[in-house]
Formats: sequence, structure tokens, C-alpha cells
Amino acid sequence: MLRPGRVIFLVSPKPADDIRSSEFRRGRPRTCLASFLLAAALPLLHGQSLTVYSEFQRVDPFGEIVAADRGATPREILSPAAPRGGFVSFHVAVTVPPGSNYFLYVVTTPVNACRIALYKEEFRKTGDGWIPDALEPVTHLPHFGAMPDPAAKIPNQTTRVYLLDVWIPPEARPPGFRLEVQLKMGDWTVWPMEIRVLPVSVPATSGDVTRPLPSIEESADASARRPVEDFLAGVTESHEIDADTVRAIIRRNAVQDMALATQVDREGLKRLWTGAHAAGAEWYLRVRDWIYRQLTHR
Repeated sequence: MLRPGRVIFLVSPKPADDIRSSEFRRGRPRTCLASFLLAAALPLLHGQSLTVYSEFQRVDPFGEIVAADRGATPREILSPAAPRGGFVSFHVAVTVPPGSNYFLYVVTTPVNACRIALYKEEFRKTGDGWIPDALEPVTHLPHFGAMPDPAAKIPNQTTRVYLLDVWIPPEARPPGFRLEVQLKMGDWTVWPMEIRVLPVSVPATSGDVTRPLPSIEESADASARRPVEDFLAGVTESHEIDADTVRAIIRRNAVQDMALATQVDREGLKRLWTGAHAAGAEWYLRVRDWIYRQLTHR
């Protein structure tokens, strides 16, 4: 289980639960095992950690998954798939000792492979603890941070969380590109990913229905449920969603999934939807994976 509070160096990325094909495996970059193991030993001495989660695993100011989103072991974010003209989003949890400063970098190879937006997630105190939601744009990279965050004023804070929003250009081509999130606090901690560009594009839609977002206390998947239910009922939700909260990002990405679902078997999606719900907010990723498989194996 990948948890904050540990230094994570991913050496040989694998597709995890995402779709697999030889097309996406060709040209996969290799990582030098010896150099990563040598570098990994240094940050352990300083207590710094960097962990990337799916959009459905919100993290509190102490490095734990918020109670509403907990379930099975979080999915490993190693080689996520993304359609052309679409978004893929992640939570980036940075844990460093109190009184520390750090720099956060996001690097792609090639440098113009995608459009990147990074946001600071602002915590809100609820009856179940602190939950991140409102998004504040990070205007400059590398980003300088301090622990505890002086703006948050959270006692004993050890973790700052960011929303990494990646948009894939319509002209992008498979197999994809490399993206690294890098943390520097004296030494370096690196989370490498291979973004696998799918050979499908997000279609334009003309929906004009805009639904209210669920409450912040509900599990993260609550923001994705309504777009699927609307789609199965024949209602198309608008893409015009202000991406100013974590909930809005999740809703926008689910609307994007349903735009892609117009190209697959609606009855097959309905059957999957009926039996897909499980403990933990990441159950929705099974729906997304199914749509991607239908589109890429036609």
C-alpha cells in the first residue's frame, strides 16, 4: 500500500489496473535501478515523502486518506491512460518535517507534451476532520512551499496537498510521454509516471444541464455519480464547469467520461454501473477503465 510518510521511488512502472496493449508498451522509457536506489536512501534520513493519488483519494493535512474516501488499497498511479483532448487529474501529497521548506517541480518529456495546471488544495474543517476542496492556482513552477503552511494555520500539519491537472492536446499521439513530479528538500524525491495517450478523442458535446455539486463531506465518488446517472437516463450534462474545487474537477472528468461513453454500448455500461459500486471512492475507476477498453479494442 502506498502511503504518505514514506519515500516512494517507482522503478519499473507497470500498467496497474489500467488497460494494456502492446501499442502502449512500445517505446517505454527505462529507469536506472541502481541510480534510483542510491538516491532513495538520502531522503529517508530527512523524512520527506511524495505520493501521487487518483482524484478519488483526498488527503488530509496529516498525510492520511480522508475517512469518506477510504476503502481498498489505493490504486498505484504509475502509467495512467488519458484520451486526446481530455483531462487526467491527480492529488500530489507532500509530507516533510515541520519547519522545513521545499520546492515542487513537474517535468514532462518532451517538454510540450501536455498542458499542466497545478493547484494548492485548501483544507476545510468538517465534523469528520480536515478535507481539501477549494483550489488555488500555482502560478509559478518550481513551487516553493513551507511546512506547516502559514496560510492554512492547521496545528501539527505535516502534509500539503496539490491537484495536478493534465490536459492532453488533440494532436497527441500514442504511446504517450513521461511525466515526473519532483520534490526537493536538500535531496530529491521523484515520482515518475508514463502518461499513456489513448488513440481516441473526447468529442464535443452540446449539453446544457448543470447539476449542483454534492457536499464536501460526501465521498469523492459522489461528484462522479450524477453524470453517469444522467447519461444512462439520456441527459447530457454541460462541460462548462468551473474547475475551482476538487469536487468540480471530479465532476468535469466524469462528464468527459460520459462524452466518450456515447461511442460505446450504453446497455453494457448500464450493466457495469449496476454492479460496480464497492467500498471506497475509487470504485468509479472501474467504470472509466471499462469505457477506455471498449474504445481501444473495437
